[in-house]
Amino acid sequence: MQDSIDALRQIPHVLSVELIDEGATDSSVDIASIERLLSNKKKLSLIGKDGCAVFFSYKSSIVLIKSKPNVNLGALDLILDSIK
Repeated sequence: MQDSIDALRQIPHVLSVELIDEGATDSSVDIASIERLLSNKKKLSLIGKDGCAVFFSYKSSIVLIKSKPNVNLGALDLILDSIK
């Protein structure tokens, strides 16, 4: 998993990649809401004019990828699809 996170960080225009654990208490992310959104999906992409955020569920954790607007989403998908 760490190799995949490092690979995501190397994609141009990716600003940050965070692994959010179930017990984390980060005030900027409502983990319960994100878990509800991801209940039937493995990945959720939020795209806006200032960038995008991709939430990816993996076991009991959530990977949060923040990027600039011109990130290659296909490259993100390729790496996320390789995580099992």
